[in-house]
Formats: sequence, structure tokens, C-alpha cells
Amino acid sequence: MSQNKLLACPAQLHAVQHYLKLAVDYEARDVVITYWARLYSLQAALKLDKKSPEARILLANLMDWLETFKKTNLENEAITNDVAGQALLENEATKLFNWADSNDRAAVFSKNVVKSFYTAGVILDVCDVFGDLSEEVIAQRKYAKWKATYIHNCLKKGETPIPGPIGGDGLADEGELNINVPQ
Repeated sequence: MSQNKLLACPAQLHAVQHYLKLAVDYEARDVVITYWARLYSLQAALKLDKKSPEARILLANLMDWLETFKKTNLENEAITNDVAGQALLENEATKLFNWADSNDRAAVFSKNVVKSFYTAGVILDVCDVFGDLSEEVIAQRKYAKWKATYIHNCLKKGETPIPGPIGGDGLADEGELNINVPQ
């Protein structure tokens, strides 16, 4: 199935665009992440709009892809077992987060650091398909998205970001965050 059919997102489903893009980005690297990102996209899209003709096209394409993919990957435990799938996604998010965090703390700021923080946050969003997340995962997701937004905004304004978390080594408290990070 063409990527265009799986990426073309009508305006009313724009909120799932980031997850569809994640799926395409990981298609050559890790199809397990692609699978779960598309499943998350489907679930989120169904909550937004399942009746308009444009949404129905995207939903049908996602359902067809997911069904075919799952049938051809029955031997992949990270596809057939939620615990294995969640572990794989959380490990990838943690790897990206740790790389971005170490660069951030070393005051090495770049678009790659922003993208790694952001991608870690998006992958942790996808983990919602597995049910309730631990407080640690929720905090890591929130911090990753906040830090991606903060560094991006600083770079855009020509300012030098402050390395590490606000106020030291702990994760920033909710009250300290003045940047609106989309959930």
C-alpha cells in the first residue's frame, strides 16, 4: 500500500498526523514501531471522526494495512504481545531521550536534539495503546515534549537554551513549565 494513502490526513484528523509521520519514519528502521504508531493513529482518528468520507478513506487504509501486516508478522512477539510491544517502544523512546538529554546537559543544542526529544515523546504517546502508563513514563513523556519545545523556541529566537532540567537534576515541576506542549 502506498505511503501517500497512509499519510494523507484530512484536516479534521490533523491531530494524528505526527503519529502517521512517525510510522513512515520508522518503516525502514523498526516495523514494530510503525505497526503500533499506525494502530494508535487509527484509535485516535476513530475518536475524532469516523463518519466523514475523507476520514473513512484514511481509516479504511489504516485498517487494511494493520490487518495485512499483523497476518504476515504473527511470529513477531512485539506485534502479537502487548507487553513485548510496549517494552520495545519504551526502550526506543528511552534511547532517544537519553541521547538528547546527554547532549542537552552538555550544552550541545541542535535540530537533532530537538527531534530526538520530540520523537521520544511521540513514541511514549503511542504507548497509550497498552493502557495506563507508569508515572515515570508519563513524566519522561512530558519532559521530552517540553524540552523539545523549549530548545526549538530558543534556537528559533537565536537564544542559547539553558542545559538540563529547570531547577537542577530532577524533572521540572508542573508549575514551572510555562511552555504549552501539545499532548
